[in-house]
Amino acid sequence: MAFETERAEITRGVRTAVVRDKDQSAANTALTVTTPTGAVRKLLFVTVKYSAAPTQGGVTVELDSGAGAAWDTPLFTGTANAQNNVYLPDEEVLILPDDGIKVTAPAGGGTVTSAIAIYTEAY
Repeated sequence: MAFETERAEITRGVRTAVVRDKDQSAANTALTVTTPTGAVRKLLFVTVKYSAAPTQGGVTVELDSGAGAAWDTPLFTGTANAQNNVYLPDEEVLILPDDGIKVTAPAGGGTVTSAIAIYTEAY
């Protein structure tokens, strides 16, 4: 599948650009989506949807730090075998210009596919 970034102008008192970075896997294939670097952004939420009940160890969301692997930090680990996963940060998560948010959906087994979407906004 092809990684795709979509931009939408949303008005919440102030005009801001909400961005959705997304991709979809082939059957029984692990999928990783990482937000592009280059601008300070705020993480709004992440969704991961499997096409059917998967057999997997749990979706992961992590900060992929521009400072290096020693600073990469797990933010969320989903429940094993869950078909739907949503990560909504409890606190503000800022993404610096050289950082990324990396979401991994393990292979779901059989003919199961996965779809990842990461929603961010300009900060």
